[in-house]
Amino acid sequence: MQISAQISQFHGVGMPFEVCEMPVVATPDSILVHVSLSTICGSDLHTVSGRRGAEIPCILGHEIVGTVAAPTRLRSATGDALSEGDRITWSLTTSCGTCDYCANRNLPQKCKTMFKYGHARSEGAGAFSGGFASHILLHPGTAVYPIPDAITDQEAVPINCALATVVNGLMNIGTQSGETAVVHGAGMLGIYATCYLHEKGYEGIVVVDTNESRLEIARRFGATHTFNPDKTSVVEIETALKELTNGRGADLGVEVSGATIGIPHLITWLAIGGRCVTLGYVYPNANITVDAHQLVTKCVTLRGIHNYHHTALGESIRFVEENRSRYPFTELIGETYQLSEINTAFEHAFRQEVLRVAIAPG
Repeated sequence: MQISAQISQFHGVGMPFEVCEMPVVATPDSILVHVSLSTICGSDLHTVSGRRGAEIPCILGHEIVGTVAAPTRLRSATGDALSEGDRITWSLTTSCGTCDYCANRNLPQKCKTMFKYGHARSEGAGAFSGGFASHILLHPGTAVYPIPDAITDQEAVPINCALATVVNGLMNIGTQSGETAVVHGAGMLGIYATCYLHEKGYEGIVVVDTNESRLEIARRFGATHTFNPDKTSVVEIETALKELTNGRGADLGVEVSGATIGIPHLITWLAIGGRCVTLGYVYPNANITVDAHQLVTKCVTLRGIHNYHHTALGESIRFVEENRSRYPFTELIGETYQLSEINTAFEHAFRQEVLRVAIAPG
């Protein structure tokens, strides 16, 4: 089956996206998806600004929902057949299931033959691998999940990056009801972390960010306390945390800001035996300086997590389905642009007035 698809190609820093048409061929050994909605993630902004590299030309976009557009032999992550018209989302990366990372290290997102959607050069097998297009072609080894009817596209679209990354990180570092957590960064990952910890029974959820409007969103998603480090010093935040925890300090730190001050601050604020997971440094040369004396004498556990185990995506979908009446997930998505307006959409996203700007192919 061959159709004409519309794509937007990124050609490099400072160059506009090129929107054009290309033929795409669907086979039973792939999954052709008609893209319903994509959102501009922070890593897309890093790529367009030159903060992180990319093989060009490429089709960016990896936070995507869409519908199966052609017959396929491939099945969902739960083994169910996929039919034309099924609404789906899928893992950021493919995995083979047999290499050392997949079989022994429980890191399928680091598979030796891994293919990552929205990050590959637009040629050959990767010609239709990004969400800023009318269609995307999924490869074998992709964990595909149906989207429940109750969940809207707006609620679903950031799940397969932002929420699944947060859920995977928190599952790895461990959560405990009654603890106090500090979330450094109130972007999309920080907001998701806040409501996830709230549902896990955290007694205190402290969110730190310099953006006042994002701190307001955090409070709506379960934050018990918020601090703006432009207005409140590190020492003052440490004092407030100790007052909240009977002098102990925070049990858990979640770094999702990508700011290099994040880890040093969290180590300062953590209690003895505290745990810290970092998810935000998705660009090279994010060099930090920490007081290793605190790291050692506090017996702090520091864990870095990149992307996610595909099972975290299934858990994330369930989380949104079960809690969509408790949190305004739809409101996390700002204005939606047509694919032909992608350059304007990125200009909007760079202003960081909203957590996510969306693009729909029309």
